[in-house]
Order: sequence, then C-alpha cells, then structure tokens
Amino acid sequence: MKLKNILKTTGGLHILLGLLIIFLLIFSVETIAGNASSETLLLVRGTADVVAASNLGIGFLLIISSSIKDKKSLKKLLSVELALMACLLAVALFNTFNAGTIVDGGPPTPFWVVLIVNPILCIYGLVKRKK
Repeated sequence: MKLKNILKTTGGLHILLGLLIIFLLIFSVETIAGNASSETLLLVRGTADVVAASNLGIGFLLIISSSIKDKKSLKKLLSVELALMACLLAVALFNTFNAGTIVDGGPPTPFWVVLIVNPILCIYGLVKRKK
C-alpha cells in the first residue's frame, strides 16, 4: 500500500469518527446518558463537539497532505499520526481499565477500530521497504 493511500485511509477513518460523534450528539445523547441533568448533557455536548471537529480537521489534513510528493515528508506525517494515536490509545486504555472507579467507561467500538487500525497502517507505512 502506498504512503498516500495510507494517509487517505487514516484520514478517512478520522472523518468517519468525527461524523459518528456528531451523529451521536444530534440523535442519541439522551439514550446513552440516561437520567443525566441538562447541565451534564450540555457539558458532554460541549466537549464532544470539539472532539468531533478535531477528528474532522485531522482527517481533512491527512487527506489533503497525501498529495505531498516527498516521501520523507509523508513518513513524518505518518510518525505524527502514530504519536497522536499512541496518546489517544493510552487514554482509551486508562479509561477502560478504570471503568467504574475513576471514569464511567471506555470508548465505544468505533473508537477502538480507529485506535487500532490507524497505528497499524502507520507502522506498516513507516517500516515498508520499497522494492
């Protein structure tokens, strides 16, 4: 798989994740939050929309950056994406292992897909040798 395609795929996954968060905010926060107060729902929506917008922006940044011709620059982008995913994965694991004590729970399944697939693609792109 070419580096450009890896960047487009990881960017597409970020956009998909951002759209899923927006869909969640619009249609089903009340079903997930249950009996939460309106202040809590506003706080959750205020935080989640920033996360959704960040994922959309990162996705578009990666897709647009895939047009760069220099392979060294593309590998640097993959390294930055890998570092971002490592930070997000650390937070997701922390939340999952501390579910019920410090936090309410870990991320839902679509987040795990992005948190696992994106680093695998980045590592593949970084270690792939050109024949």
